[in-house]
Parts: sequence; C-alpha cells; structure tokens
Amino acid sequence: MLEVVNGFLLVYFIVLCTISALVPTLVKPIVACFSGASHEERTAWSELLKLKEVQKGISMKDEFAAYSKLQRKINKLESELKENRSSRMSKSLAIIGSVHIVLQVVVALLIVISVIWFRREPIVALKGDLFPLSTVLRYPSDMPNAISTHVWVLITNLSVRTLLKPILS
Repeated sequence: MLEVVNGFLLVYFIVLCTISALVPTLVKPIVACFSGASHEERTAWSELLKLKEVQKGISMKDEFAAYSKLQRKINKLESELKENRSSRMSKSLAIIGSVHIVLQVVVALLIVISVIWFRREPIVALKGDLFPLSTVLRYPSDMPNAISTHVWVLITNLSVRTLLKPILS
C-alpha cells in the first residue's frame, strides 16, 4: 500500500514538524537558564531568613526597640526582594516571547527552505490509483501516485500536532 521513496526526507520532515510542535515546550527550559535569581537576590533572601530567626528569639514586649529595628530591616529586604522579583519576571516574560518567536521563525524557515529545495522529490508512493487526488498529491513531482514534499509536510505537521496535543496539554 505504501512505498517509501526517500526515507531520509521522510524522517527529516517528521523531525522538523515535531520540533515545530514542541517549540512552546522547549522554550521553558531554555529561558530557565537565563532568568534565574541573581547572587544578590539569593544573598538578600538568606539574610532575610536569618533576620526572621533572630526576631523569633526576641521578645516583643521586653525588647521593643530591637524588635522593631529588626522588623524595619525585614520590611526593607522584603520590599527589595519584591521589586527584584517583579523586574525579573518582566524580563523573563520578554525573554520567553523573544526565544519563542526566534525558535518558531528558525524552524519555519528551515521547513520552507527544505520544501523549496526538495520540491521535486517524492517522499512516499502509494499503490493503487488515486485518480482525482493524484495530481494534487504529487505536484510538482513527475512520479505517479507519489506524495510530494509540500503535501508530506502538511500531512506530517497536522498528524504530529494532533498526536502531541494530548501529551502537551
């Protein structure tokens, strides 16, 4: 029923379409490498935890001045951490958007260039007569009952996205 004419292109386009479908999933680990907490932020966090431990050991009634002094330091560190976190999150969102767009464009360009480059190469040949569809499926190839790269990429892209949809959601 199905004869593989060009196995390399078959696998090549399946891999490209799979990468294209997985780009949103691949973006998260890539961005995690660039948007982690800075050394200063981790130091401030550890200092905040130490100050809270010290504050737990101080009686609020007996040593009110020391307690309130520690509370002011804690409040200051918390506000700094909150500002740093919000700026890091906005930078992270910008990086996520940029990386997502760049990866999608690179994969799309690779697919388009490959389809143009191998436009006359049939990928798969079907046995039997597909009279009404044979011209559309094989265009621009000359091999009868063949599926060209254009149609193969459309079929593969649709199939891969449909198969990965339950896994990725």
